[in-house]
Amino acid sequence: MGEQVLLSLAFYGLAIIISFVVAVVIKGIVVALPMMGRISAKPQPAPTPSQTKTTPQGIPPEHVAAIAGAVASMVKVRHILHIEDHHSGRDWMTEGRMIHQTSHYVPRRGRR
Repeated sequence: MGEQVLLSLAFYGLAIIISFVVAVVIKGIVVALPMMGRISAKPQPAPTPSQTKTTPQGIPPEHVAAIAGAVASMVKVRHILHIEDHHSGRDWMTEGRMIHQTSHYVPRRGRR
């Protein structure tokens, strides 16, 4: 019985050592990857005002999606359901509701 206890303790010790080595390797990778990205990335010159594009309509949809994703991650929302302009797609929405609501319609028959 004493040999089994010593063998199990040896396995636990080995598992702890292997786990520690794996954790150190992962930490090394996590630290090294951003450094490699900074080394390989060349600094870009700042864009001049003539190179920046501004849209008179408002905020581009890509920016809205990025901001919504950032806000959702900060407030721990599981997923974003829908991102769209407020007034676009109103006809599709109305048609979809009508089809859904009339799909449950049971015609009345005369009494027999």
